[in-house]
Formats: sequence, structure tokens, C-alpha cells
Amino acid sequence: MTDIDVTEIRIILEDLTEEQLINILEKNGYTNKGKKNVLIREIMTKISHDIVIQELDELGVI
Repeated sequence: MTDIDVTEIRIILEDLTEEQLINILEKNGYTNKGKKNVLIREIMTKISHDIVIQELDELGVI
């Protein structure tokens, strides 16, 4: 797995669409509708960074 720090994760998440962010949340058992910055915060606080990295890898963005 790629070694990515928290800052890099946030930068990558900022480049995703709201739909992609919502899909990451929903795939991991969370539902949230909101502005992009809220979705990013929810992903960063509720989902393990290892899982977020895996999700980003599956999207092909890392």
C-alpha cells in the first residue's frame, strides 16, 4: 500500500467530486449530504486512513 500522510490524503480528497466523496462515505456505512468540505471532514474523521487510501487507490487517483 502507498505511504501517504494525512495532508496528502486531504489534498487528494479535495480534487474528488462531491459524488465520489459521498460514495466513499456510503461504501463505508456512513450517509452524509453536505458541502464538499463537510464531506471531506467526515471522511477524515470517521474512516480509517488505511481504508481511505484503499478507496483512493480503487478510484485510481493515487
